Amino acid sequence: MNWFVCMKRGALLLLFGMGIAACGPVIQLIDVEVKLPAERPVLFDNREIAIFNALYDTTGQQGTAWNDSLLINKVAEGFRDQLAIDLAIAPDSISVFNHFCNRIARGTLEDKEYIYSLSAETGAQMLVLIDSLRRSDFRRMRMRTAGASEYSPLYVSAEWQMVFRIFDIGRDQFTAHFAVKDTLFWNIVARNRDSVMVERKIASSLPETAHYMGALAAQMIQPQWQTQERVLFFFTGSSWVKAMDHAFMFEWEDAQRVWLSMTKNTTNYRKIAYAAFNLAVASEMMGQIDLAKEWLTLSAQYLDIPEIKHYLQILDVRKQQQRTILLQVE
Repeated sequence: MNWFVCMKRGALLLLFGMGIAACGPVIQLIDVEVKLPAERPVLFDNREIAIFNALYDTTGQQGTAWNDSLLINKVAEGFRDQLAIDLAIAPDSISVFNHFCNRIARGTLEDKEYIYSLSAETGAQMLVLIDSLRRSDFRRMRMRTAGASEYSPLYVSAEWQMVFRIFDIGRDQFTAHFAVKDTLFWNIVARNRDSVMVERKIASSLPETAHYMGALAAQMIQPQWQTQERVLFFFTGSSWVKAMDHAFMFEWEDAQRVWLSMTKNTTNYRKIAYAAFNLAVASEMMGQIDLAKEWLTLSAQYLDIPEIKHYLQILDVRKQQQRTILLQVE
């Protein structure tokens, strides 16, 4: 009996959906990848790259120690791994070194001779210097839970910051100098009084956190891909389904051909308008922003689709992003 009821409800929902599609379009959201400009663009031009971690002498009663050597190396590895992805090169083609600075900062604008000595020793033409890695004390906040459970969530936060300087030997200048600062959060479920386990969990996560912070910095200097949503419309019918199948496979040229035929082989102004809207999406995905705006203009001539105005704003932003990316890679 339950099976019959479920099947009956499913059939009614299917018929209801087909009824909607018969008199109007169905909206389909699709995830697409959009290339965004770099926040602080740096050109590497296939030149040798090396990363240098600044380590400082903290001589005290306990002897000589090198501050956060493990963590700053993890930062460098995260930077290296992400930069290698963005430049489409092997990670091991980027070397990572420690340079010991005693008690003063080395490799600053006033210390270019030292930078050139690092280049001479390693053969690198692009030098990434990581310095001033700091982490605040951990802040803890225990959340109360209902009932008498001995376990409860603990939220831990800490601020991380560091400085990156990138020197271009060929241009004899710093092409980037910026700080990365972020507040990171941990959500740990532990016994209410088990502080030892909490400390161990935090400590074990620090290398991974440092790697993440390095990757975050690398993302700032190269264009990145971001997932965004786009709206598509479709009606019942094999041609509409076929075009959507192509879109979901990111076969935009094939989808474009199907939607283009719909603007020519029908007198239904509503379907022409929605097909033209879809053609705008296909054009954007193929990098043709101006053509996409032309298709939206045509769509609006047939029907006042509410999504047109918002999509035109998106395309204006995308047009500016395209110009910026071109300037960054020249």
